[in-house]
Amino acid sequence: MSKILLVDDDIDLAELIKTKLSAEGHDVHTINTGDGAFEKAKDVRPDLAILDIMLPGVTGYQICRRLRKDPELYRLGILILTALGEEPEVMHGLEQGADDFLAKPFKLDHLTEKIGALMTLQESITRHNPLTNLPGTDAIKREINHRLARGMAIACCYIDIVGFKAYCAAYGQQGQKRALEFMSQLMTKLSHNIGLYESFIAHLGGEHFVVLVNLEDYERFCSSLMQMFDQSIGQLYSPQELQRGYIVATDKHNREVKYPLMALSIGVAHTQYRNYKSAKKLFEVLAQTRQMAQPKGKSAVFVDRRQTDR
Repeated sequence: MSKILLVDDDIDLAELIKTKLSAEGHDVHTINTGDGAFEKAKDVRPDLAILDIMLPGVTGYQICRRLRKDPELYRLGILILTALGEEPEVMHGLEQGADDFLAKPFKLDHLTEKIGALMTLQESITRHNPLTNLPGTDAIKREINHRLARGMAIACCYIDIVGFKAYCAAYGQQGQKRALEFMSQLMTKLSHNIGLYESFIAHLGGEHFVVLVNLEDYERFCSSLMQMFDQSIGQLYSPQELQRGYIVATDKHNREVKYPLMALSIGVAHTQYRNYKSAKKLFEVLAQTRQMAQPKGKSAVFVDRRQTDR
């Protein structure tokens, strides 16, 4: 089970929660004031933190922000407890880096459901795709939220392998495996070679990938990735296919069709001009930008530079 830090100034409620969660096998540590809560977290190193918002001294919002900014603690799950329960307060808490909220008063069974959901989220974040050995959608969205809560300047690169489906149709399951492993290894090697040690690479499924980098790094990452991909993708094709510049695959109507060789379409959204508050908003813009990058014989990138708060 999980190690949990509970921060609540209601001593009776905190004791009731601790008794309930301890009975379910959790290791629960409590503190009844916001002052010292962060230091307690540093000492306990919990998997989850339950933070009451309205605390004497340091508030739950402040604790949440500080946890998200700490390089050793920022990945822990955070559940906020609020007596207000209204949308502005809840949204503010989530923007500070909380994963979920629970409005007071609540039933203890509802609290355990929330904790179970957070544990499931934590598990999904650590789960990697068996072909690419990369984390998935939940992991990248949570990482984006955490970095936004920490006030980091970031850029998100949505990468599609254009022509991937046709390649899979021509080369079958082994071709799919070969292409995905090639892409995963290429991005991982590139990030290491150009020193992007804070990059976060995720595989959303199929031909879709997202790479999170620091704002100042996205241009050289994208240009290097396109160059490396276009120069090395030929190893996945036969000499005849390379010479003519296309492959032949059967479409859904069982007709043979000529398809161009694979290339990358990269859409970029970043925080230079926009004040993103969540991964959800950033992904909405990424969905638009990735459609704007249209490769014509070689990989292409489109960067969103609009100046509207999100």
